[in-house]
Amino acid sequence: MAAVRDRRQPLLGGSAATATLEVQREDHSHVDLEALEAENDRGIAALGDRVGALRGITTGIHGEVESQHRLLDNMAFSMGGVQLSLRATADKMTKVMSEPQKRRMVYMAGAAAMLLFFLYLWLQR
Repeated sequence: MAAVRDRRQPLLGGSAATATLEVQREDHSHVDLEALEAENDRGIAALGDRVGALRGITTGIHGEVESQHRLLDNMAFSMGGVQLSLRATADKMTKVMSEPQKRRMVYMAGAAAMLLFFLYLWLQR
């Protein structure tokens, strides 16, 4: 393309020096475009590395969320079993506390447990 322009310039009234200057500008712009393209390629590669790192982080977060979700599901299942056991124990305690003679026995056992606890604390000093 530069050779065609060199032949046309003198025909259109331009000087050979002007034609040579335009060829030099095209060469510089070509070099600048190559440098810019290389810089863009490096930027794209760096961006690709960052995107890969972010993907790794998000994959790790997703795995952690899934494991926490499974843990919470297992805890809910376990807590359901604990709730049933507590309800059964509360029902038995209600039956025991409904009879006066058994209620006195529970109070005496509670008092004995408190006495042993305070004795333990006193001996720890």
